[in-house]
Amino acid sequence: MPDTDFSSLNVLVVDDEVFMRQLIVRVLTEIGVKQIYDAENGNEGVTTLKNFGRTIDLVLCDLEMPEMDGFEFVRQVRGAANVPNPDVPVLIISGHTDEDHIRKAVELGIHGFVAKPVSRKLLEDRITAALTGSTIDPSLLGG
Repeated sequence: MPDTDFSSLNVLVVDDEVFMRQLIVRVLTEIGVKQIYDAENGNEGVTTLKNFGRTIDLVLCDLEMPEMDGFEFVRQVRGAANVPNPDVPVLIISGHTDEDHIRKAVELGIHGFVAKPVSRKLLEDRITAALTGSTIDPSLLGG
């Protein structure tokens, strides 16, 4: 059982793959999240944040999506004047685990990175860290 109570969280899941969105939603539900929004690309994700941004506590976002990828999504969230909560914690969930992808995402101000396939325990740990910590310092990646 997790030490963190996730029942009051409002989470936005942004992923173009229906199966992945359903999987992540199922895992979030299993760990106690009650309110979950979903979007199939970055454009929909930004729109959701514009509409519900003050109530969304966390975003889980894929990197590779059509229309607007995860990098551009994070850029827009962090830089848009019309997103009510530009500092919302963002966790990237991606199959791209090479250092360049991770570094680029970190430099945009993400709060964590979860490699696909998603493990329940790792997701719980990363959510807890994102909600209690700050963005990842790019210098921690070395290089």
